[in-house]
Amino acid sequence: MTAKNVDGSLALSKNNYLIAGSLSGLVARAIVQPLDVLKIRFQLQVEPISETSASKYRGFLQAIRCISKEEGNVAFWKGHLPAQLQAVTFSAIQFTTFEVLAAWLVRMNIYVRPNSGTRSVKSSSTIETFLCGSFAGSFAAGLTQPLDVLRTRFIAQGEPKLYQNMTHAAVYIASHEGVHGFFRGLVPSLLLVAPQTGLQFAIYHTFNQVVQTLHRRWSGIRDDKPDKNPQTCGLVVEPGAVKHQVVELCVVSPIQSLVSGGLAGMGSKCIIYPLDMIKKRMQIHGFEEARVRFGRIPIASSVRHCLISIWNTEGAAALFKGLRPTLLKSCVSISCRFTAYEQFCRLLYHIRNPDKSGRTF
Repeated sequence: MTAKNVDGSLALSKNNYLIAGSLSGLVARAIVQPLDVLKIRFQLQVEPISETSASKYRGFLQAIRCISKEEGNVAFWKGHLPAQLQAVTFSAIQFTTFEVLAAWLVRMNIYVRPNSGTRSVKSSSTIETFLCGSFAGSFAAGLTQPLDVLRTRFIAQGEPKLYQNMTHAAVYIASHEGVHGFFRGLVPSLLLVAPQTGLQFAIYHTFNQVVQTLHRRWSGIRDDKPDKNPQTCGLVVEPGAVKHQVVELCVVSPIQSLVSGGLAGMGSKCIIYPLDMIKKRMQIHGFEEARVRFGRIPIASSVRHCLISIWNTEGAAALFKGLRPTLLKSCVSISCRFTAYEQFCRLLYHIRNPDKSGRTF
């Protein structure tokens, strides 16, 4: 993602990574909130999503018109406050944790070139990137699960509202469901987030490596020639170099980051989507009162029970309800999140090191 020092320590402080992660989450969430509302409404509907059915929501455009007519355009921003808090907190924890783990791996990968005696840092492998991303995502998801539950329930409720605001919702859940209510769907959430975030980072990392390999070839750089790019064995230090010396910061270009982030978002979401469906169904367990006007009420007391219930009553295809707005949302969200994060890191690096210039690939 970003440059490391020659001994594997972070090029930016942890606070800088927290700031960059928070801002990237803020930007991405503000852009995709309406798509998230559509996705969750589709996921929570038991009836089939088909133009020929009598369901409340029968298609993408029809759902937009229906929500706008019945609840007003402001409905597309339902749950935005808890969603924004969740996105900001999740991104800050996720990216910072990833950078700390990645820095540790860099320290493990420092080696001495036998011919020249110089020290180099191997690029993290795709598997290492996947594992770092998986742990970072799981850690962030566990800490932000209560906000995710609040977000889902605000979006799920129609009119009249059961929850008037975040404080009322938190008090209501605590008094009626206990602390457990804030962690409904935690198991499928962790099962979902671990591979999803791992795949996001791995796909993003791999695509950028491919682009940068092509860049090296087009630029006439030999494969055995050291390069300063930290994502392609780029940290090379001559003997006697000062410890903690900061290398040149290299980040991918905004366009490349948008493309690789979009691919990472769609690819990861396609693979784990059924788990996202189950998680949303479980998060509204105990919230049935607010769902009466939307049709049949899904019952989900456990991951196994939810999966069997969906399979038997709605069919296997129901596990992919709302996939179209979800893929669009994931593409936009992850591309914006990675791009914003890269650029905010670059900005913070230059604020800390005004005399240094970074390269963009």
